[in-house]
Amino acid sequence: MSIWHRLFRMLALVALTLTGLIITLSAISARHWEAYLLQAREERLLVLAFGWGLIAMALLFLVTGIKRKRKTRFLSFENEGGRVRISTDAIADYLAKLAAEFPTVIRMTIRVVPLKASLDIVVDIRVKADPQIHEICETLQSRIRESLAGGLGIRDVRRVEVSVNEINSERAAARKDGDSVQ
Repeated sequence: MSIWHRLFRMLALVALTLTGLIITLSAISARHWEAYLLQAREERLLVLAFGWGLIAMALLFLVTGIKRKRKTRFLSFENEGGRVRISTDAIADYLAKLAAEFPTVIRMTIRVVPLKASLDIVVDIRVKADPQIHEICETLQSRIRESLAGGLGIRDVRRVEVSVNEINSERAAARKDGDSVQ
């Protein structure tokens, strides 16, 4: 986020808060209220509610703008040498390199879900049109299991779920690249 964007957000927050406070204090103070020539009790309560609403909006604006740092999750297991901890992000990055083994896979996104005694792997892929998509998915599932067991020593994989989110035809892929297909 740029410095100008942050500055604008801060100014908007201050303006919203101050406006809410001024309106609320004006509705509470009889002297200020009379200055506005508004005498009706219903109008005063309405203005008071409006002031509180502005302050509530400022608080919501502040709370929703705070970025929360995502907690890094780890898979932990014991072996003969001691305890090993691997972050789920590191496992996902390691498995993402398998996409190079599958020429029909255009994009692959991996999410690792650690469980008590095992883990789940959720893979979303975009592929080129191919008559053997189901075979590619099965092969990818087995390669993920083999790679986890052989490369990282993780054998307790409960399930590997592969979801094909998009199938690109040759014609669509060529158009995206800027080539003209006749």
